[in-house]
Amino acid sequence: MMNMPKSSKTQKVLRFAKALRDDNSGLALVEFAVSLPFFMGLTVGGVELANYASVTMQLNQIAIHTADNAARMGEASALSARRISELNINDVFEGTLREGDRVALSGAHGYTDPITGLQSIRGNARIILSSVETVSPFVPATPRYRIRWQRCAGTAPHYESSYGDASSAPTADGFGPVGKRVKPLTTSAIMLVELQYYYQPKIVNGFAKLTDRTISQTSSMIVREQRDYAGPAGGDGIWQTPGVDAASCD
Repeated sequence: MMNMPKSSKTQKVLRFAKALRDDNSGLALVEFAVSLPFFMGLTVGGVELANYASVTMQLNQIAIHTADNAARMGEASALSARRISELNINDVFEGTLREGDRVALSGAHGYTDPITGLQSIRGNARIILSSVETVSPFVPATPRYRIRWQRCAGTAPHYESSYGDASSAPTADGFGPVGKRVKPLTTSAIMLVELQYYYQPKIVNGFAKLTDRTISQTSSMIVREQRDYAGPAGGDGIWQTPGVDAASCD
């Protein structure tokens, strides 16, 4: 058997190498394989950002609706001002929690204490409703306002009001976020709602940079109907309903 000349073997190798160099039939597949992780990361990140924006918008609407419903509540009467009761307040909260079913407002999540490392279950949200009223006697030159009463609902009692409660909150020239403080009229009150919600991303994604966080929403509505703010003697302006427990913030 005759051996192929060495030069002939070299030429075949060179021809194969040249053909391999000029062959770009798999180029698109290689580029796709390289870019796929980045594409998937951007896609998942975009979906997570959209979900975060959707949840934030829903919470904002829930806070607005709660304040609006609280401003309208009360037993209507043609002969006297509206009286509000613990039952009215509980009904407002019930509507809020039902509206929040889409974002698991009444749900819970796993929580790990950052100091002790102990794991527990915490509620997702808390809704705090405060009645902001004028301090009497009203002084036009230096008006002061206070939280007359406060009620809460939700499964996350670890969240507290940013403005204190009826017993600890000092009188102020307005309540609410800085630059957006609300002030009631001398003959009315403002229903101030604080909604605190613990958000967990569905997928922790480096592109979206979203991690567990608290979403806070604040809304307020002025009481438009004539309301009985005095309430029963010695009370805080809320009439009791037999067999109905107050939605205490304790």
